[in-house]
Amino acid sequence: MCDTLYCSLGEAPYSSGQVIDSASSDSKTFSDSFFGKNSDRNPREPQALCIVPRRAASAESYVGERLLPIKDLGLSFVLSKPSWIWGGEMGINEKGVAIGNEAVFPRVRPSKDGILGMDILRAALAGSASAEEAVAFICSFVEKYEQGGNGAYKGSLYYNNSFLIADFSGAYQVETAGHRWAWRKLERRGAISNAYSIESDWRDLDARTRAELEAGSAAPGSFSFKEQFESKLYLRFTKGEQRRALSLRLLDTLCAPDKGGVGAPAADFLDILRSHGLEDGQRHGHMENLCIHAGGWPATATTASFAVEYRSPGAAILWFTGTSYPCVSLYKPMLLLDGRFLPLWNDYDYAEGAEKSYAYWERHRAWIESVHPEAGLTANIDFAARLKSAQETLVQIADRALLESAGAKDTAIFPVMAQETRAVVSGWNKDCGLLNQEHENK
Repeated sequence: MCDTLYCSLGEAPYSSGQVIDSASSDSKTFSDSFFGKNSDRNPREPQALCIVPRRAASAESYVGERLLPIKDLGLSFVLSKPSWIWGGEMGINEKGVAIGNEAVFPRVRPSKDGILGMDILRAALAGSASAEEAVAFICSFVEKYEQGGNGAYKGSLYYNNSFLIADFSGAYQVETAGHRWAWRKLERRGAISNAYSIESDWRDLDARTRAELEAGSAAPGSFSFKEQFESKLYLRFTKGEQRRALSLRLLDTLCAPDKGGVGAPAADFLDILRSHGLEDGQRHGHMENLCIHAGGWPATATTASFAVEYRSPGAAILWFTGTSYPCVSLYKPMLLLDGRFLPLWNDYDYAEGAEKSYAYWERHRAWIESVHPEAGLTANIDFAARLKSAQETLVQIADRALLESAGAKDTAIFPVMAQETRAVVSGWNKDCGLLNQEHENK
């Protein structure tokens, strides 16, 4: 179970990318905006961030273990990747296209031999130069191929997918049910969870559904994709509607008029991903928080968190925990600058499948389970203050790195910024007792 969020804080003229509907008169704008996702999976399933380098473009490519006739532009991308699968939970490519997927449960039975939504996500990052292209890619893909497959680390879980897709100019939501799909453009803010939410506000539908509407008596404007395809049974345990409502409420606060403008409040957005839903730090029920803790049913917890802070065309700051439980984790910075991914935290191995990065995740999980079960630190005022201070320092460092490197042909400032970042993260880890000196020196 997961949650993916988007919000826009201000707009200025900007043009980019291919439009899906060439007849549309929608103007293109750039927005100071945020994309983010919490990945909720088996509490013991490791997940790590990797940078997949550029490759030769191809007219066919692998999606999981299947070689399919789909385009791969060879784009570089960052992927938050569970240890055992080819695809990823969320990521962003060098063009600034960010995607997060959610498990949704339609009346249509998923194929046990279908393609995982996480694999579709990776293929879309590799082959899409804009958010609009990613929407078109995903819609075309699910019309042609079966989705499904076992998405569970332990046991079995079969589902269909929804996607939130963003880039420098805006964001879109795609929902699928077997070979059916609907998409809509998001305005100032939006969120998806483990529940359908596109009703009659869809912008377009798959050809089969459109044909059925045209042949029937119902007016297209009254057709609800959610009502037509969603299985209500699964809502009882996913709590997707409650978490989406919480996300939207918190985003509305972030997007309030006094929060807008240049200099987007990154720390505030990251705090949304850390949220337990209540101002006093106490948690709702197990599945009703954005930061989910292990201990209830179903057996799930937030195992990774990732955010994108879009700052200007071609420039963004990426934030990732590299750990579970964002409420007790620091988000580490990486820059996306003119198509290059530039990590500011170097005590990590960004290669795909790197043992060091998964080991870091494992040490954090062990720390939580042995020292602070139930992540009870979130109610500790001193701990919360120290986490806030460290995170705000990293936000300041990343801001300076972006501003001083933007437009420059070299990144001479980076060794200094990386050293400062390492000092903050290492100091935080040692202060918490998360890592000992031996681990820090590896």
